[in-house]
Amino acid sequence: MNNNSLGLSAVPSLLAAMDALTLEPDFSTFFRKAAMSVQSILGADGTALIMLDDTGQHFEYRLFEGSRQHLLGAFRGMRFASTQGIAGRTLRTKNSIFVSDYPADPDAMPSLISAGLKANLVIPLIAFDQVIGVLASSWFNDNQPQISPNALNLAERIASQIAVACHREQLEHRLRSLVDTDPLTQALNRHGVISRLDARLQRLREHHCSFALFFIDIDGLKTANDNWGHEVGDCLLRDAANRLNDAKRKSDDLGRLGGDEFLVIAECDEAGVEVLAKRFQQALRIHFGTGRKCGRLSGSIGVVLAPADGTDQISLLRKADAAMYRAKLDGGDRVYRASALVDVEPEKSISSVDIDGALDRNELCLWYQPIINLSNATVEGFEALLRWQKPSAKVITATPIVNAIESARGDIDYRVGNWVLNNAVAQILEWQRQGVTASMHINISARHFLHPSFLAELQSVCELSTDIGKSLLIEITETAMLEDLERARRIMLRCHDMGVRVAIDDFGTGYASLTYLKRLPLDVIKIDRSFVADLPHNKVDRDIIKGIVSIAHALGLQVVAEGAELCEQVQALHELGCDQVQGYVVHRPMPVSAVPAWLTDQQRDVAGGVKNGAVIYSAFPVAHESIPYRFESC
Repeated sequence: MNNNSLGLSAVPSLLAAMDALTLEPDFSTFFRKAAMSVQSILGADGTALIMLDDTGQHFEYRLFEGSRQHLLGAFRGMRFASTQGIAGRTLRTKNSIFVSDYPADPDAMPSLISAGLKANLVIPLIAFDQVIGVLASSWFNDNQPQISPNALNLAERIASQIAVACHREQLEHRLRSLVDTDPLTQALNRHGVISRLDARLQRLREHHCSFALFFIDIDGLKTANDNWGHEVGDCLLRDAANRLNDAKRKSDDLGRLGGDEFLVIAECDEAGVEVLAKRFQQALRIHFGTGRKCGRLSGSIGVVLAPADGTDQISLLRKADAAMYRAKLDGGDRVYRASALVDVEPEKSISSVDIDGALDRNELCLWYQPIINLSNATVEGFEALLRWQKPSAKVITATPIVNAIESARGDIDYRVGNWVLNNAVAQILEWQRQGVTASMHINISARHFLHPSFLAELQSVCELSTDIGKSLLIEITETAMLEDLERARRIMLRCHDMGVRVAIDDFGTGYASLTYLKRLPLDVIKIDRSFVADLPHNKVDRDIIKGIVSIAHALGLQVVAEGAELCEQVQALHELGCDQVQGYVVHRPMPVSAVPAWLTDQQRDVAGGVKNGAVIYSAFPVAHESIPYRFESC
């Protein structure tokens, strides 16, 4: 084809490409329009975008537009040395090179000759005097093309606009990488990986592409930090991230959620889940150190599959996190599927009849959440939290159970309350035999606390041992006081006679006044989690907590803050005068089998983390500061 006749008639094509640059935010759409303009000007069969990689050592086919997609489209993603081909010659000279007989050229690439390439025009893409890639126009017919100077000039002008767009796209990509990259591990950060999760969910809705989430916690990293220091811990964390990156596939997304937690998003089916999980598990079996001073890392992995386990971000993360946590509780270096292990049923599916049956079948159990002294980080006690362990391995938390009981008539609340009281006391006795001295907080409903039989039941369990009373603390809500203030006062006094202390739970959510606090023989106030959630930045909550603490201490009461999830919240609560703290920053509720190991770790942490009576707050693990939802502790 002869292009000598091209002149002003080609200008609209050039203007169309320039307009595309300013009007098209999507680079692929822009390139398609620009490439079609170049083909129109030159009479070419196709146009390819070939870019230099970050090292400048290799070219890579990125995009191809034209009538011969079936030929050159197959080369998309192909890499070759930056010294090879006509592109390599263009890089060296920074000039456009037209080859009318491609197979005869000494720099011709055999793979392109085999694809039927007959002629080639390669134009350098230059940004700030640096070649960042080339624009390669191709002909596949036997008629040797001729390119006029005018046509070449127009094609080069469009190429310069493509170069500007490429440079802009590279800068935007680098900026996005900086925003979405964790500086320590170079994996995606929390923002980046959650964005990828949202994109996968969108693909799931539009194209029904299933994918898996692997929620990974590095076992042993905290011990490494404590024994060898955070510099070694950071090196191990980078090594773990690199190993996960090597184990995943190129199409999978790896991100660090925070601390020692990672998330891998992988498009796969059931069979692929098992293969990938084993690869991640094996990759994280890391031994380090020499001689006696050595350690070992591993991974606790929770897995969910979308859409089978959920179709929204929060439920998928919650289930994957719960499965990971169970893997960690069972000793670590385990992979658990959420669907086969933990499932919290919705409240509306549970009735008092279900709870009654669970009680008869001995399916109820107690989990324990520790309460820590803020002045020295020692364990003050545990709150006993009700769980329903179903035969299907599903664990139902306290909230739907309590809601079902409170909405029921009859004596189910007394029966469950007595069961909790008796089992909590039995656990106190067992711990005392093991040498563990810690108080036990148990929740008693308003109806049960005010019931005529409550004191007799309490008396009977306290008679099991002379030490029971001083280890037991009854938590009641403000509602129990307000229903019958004088009766509540008499019951509290009788509790004191038995050595049992009494606390107001969720203080600040009801209507208790200073008068009530003065009249009632209370021992402890538990500040509701709603006042803790926005610490340390919410000034109103800080002032409220400071006021509660001041009043409580003036009345001789201790103050426990519930629902702390961050180390910064612990620091703020200590500064505001709270005596004790409870929440995920200390530990999640755990089954009784996990308590001894946790106590051993905690005692070691306290021994190494407290100096001169001052808490070293790094002893508190930062828990879930990166998860976009809050956990319920009961």
